Amino acid sequence: AFDRGSQQPLLNPLPEPESQGSTAAPYWLDQQDHTGPARGYAPFLGSDHTYPVYRNVRNYGAAGDGRKDDIEALQKAINDDPNSKTRNRYQNEVTTRPALVFVPGGTYIIKKTLDMRLNTILVGDPNDRPVIKASSDFQGEVLIQGHDYATPNGAGGTTNFLTAIKNIVIDTTNVNKDKKLTALGWGVAQACHLTNIKIMMPDYSMGHVGIDINQGSTVAVTDISIEGGFVGISNSNQQVLFKDISFKRCTTALRQSGGWTAVIQGATIESCSRGVEIPPGGSAASLIILDSKLINSGSIIKFRDSSNDGGNRNHQIVLENIDISGTNPVAIGSDESVKLPNRKHVDTWVWGNINPGVYQTGKTLTTKRSPVLLSNGKYFTMRQPTYQGYTKDQVVNVKAVNGYE
Repeated sequence: AFDRGSQQPLLNPLPEPESQGSTAAPYWLDQQDHTGPARGYAPFLGSDHTYPVYRNVRNYGAAGDGRKDDIEALQKAINDDPNSKTRNRYQNEVTTRPALVFVPGGTYIIKKTLDMRLNTILVGDPNDRPVIKASSDFQGEVLIQGHDYATPNGAGGTTNFLTAIKNIVIDTTNVNKDKKLTALGWGVAQACHLTNIKIMMPDYSMGHVGIDINQGSTVAVTDISIEGGFVGISNSNQQVLFKDISFKRCTTALRQSGGWTAVIQGATIESCSRGVEIPPGGSAASLIILDSKLINSGSIIKFRDSSNDGGNRNHQIVLENIDISGTNPVAIGSDESVKLPNRKHVDTWVWGNINPGVYQTGKTLTTKRSPVLLSNGKYFTMRQPTYQGYTKDQVVNVKAVNGYE
C-alpha cells in the first residue's frame, strides 16, 4: 500500500478508539473491487474462479448493534462457501479455500464460541475497531477459538497455519469475573499473527484468561493491549516472541508454564498483582524479558528455583533493560523468597546458564549495546502498520492497473 503522491509506504501508528457506533471514515479495504476481475482468487481450486475469498459479515446478517446475538452470522461468514450447497470450510484440512472476513465497526454480541478456520483472516476496521463481546449468559470456555479443532488433525497446533486476527476488540466483561473463560485461544503455528488487538476482561478476575497459547509453534504475538483478567497471557508454546504488549490490572500479566524459549520485548506491565510467573511444576526453559517497564505492580517475575535440579535445569531467566516503579522486589521465588531486591532499573540480571555448565543463581551484568540498534534507549522495533485513515483512491490494487491484470 502506497500514497500515490509520495510513493512512500503508509506506516500509521496503531489506533485507539473502540467502536461505539462512531462515524469514522470508510476503510479502503472494504471499498475495493471484491466482485470484478481485480478481486481475490483461490488459485488452487481448479476451474472454480467464482469462490469468494472476501466476505463482509454484514452480508451474512451480523447486526453489530450490541443487542442481537451475532454468533451464527459471524460463524457462517467464516465457514461459508456460498457457491456450493455441499462444500463448507468447516473440516477443511488444507488451505486451498482462503477467506478474508471483514468486520465493520460495531459491537457484536455472541453467546457461544466463535471458531476460526485454517487460512482465515478476521479483520476489523482500524478506523472504528469492532468489538466482539460475550453475552452475560455466554456458554463455553473460549470466546474466540483461533485453533481450528474441526480439522481432521485438529488436536495438533503445529498444523494450524495461515490464521490471523486484526483490528478487533475482544470483550468478556459481561461474564462473571470468576467464571473460567478464555477470550482468545491461540494454539496455532507459523504464518499466524495478531495485529492491533485489545482484550478487555473484568478487573482482578479469578477466572478470565486473555490469550491461551497451550500448544503449537506460534512464533510471534505482538501489538496487543490486555486489561483486567486473572491471567493476561497463558503460554506453554514451543517458542514465541511477545512484543509491544500492554498489560493493565491483570492478576498475573503472563504465566509461562512450558515451552522451549520465550522473549518478552517492549512490554508495559501496569497495576498488575505480578508480572511474569513460572509456576511450580512447569517446564518452561529459556525466558528473556527485554526493554520493558513495570509500573505500580508486584514483582516482574516469580519463578521456581531450579538451581538444585539435576540435568539441564529448567528456568533460564534473563532480565535486560527493565525500568521499575514501586517498592516490591524485582524477582522472587515461588516461596516468596527475594531473588533480586527492589531497584529502579535493571541493566542485566541472569538466573541460569550464562555459559554451558556455568549456572548462576542471580548474577548482575552490564550489556553493551550498539547505538545504531537503539531508539530511545531500546532496541529498535516497529509496530505492524494498519494503513488506516486513507481513502480508497490512495491505495492501488495492482490487479486493477491496465497492463498488470
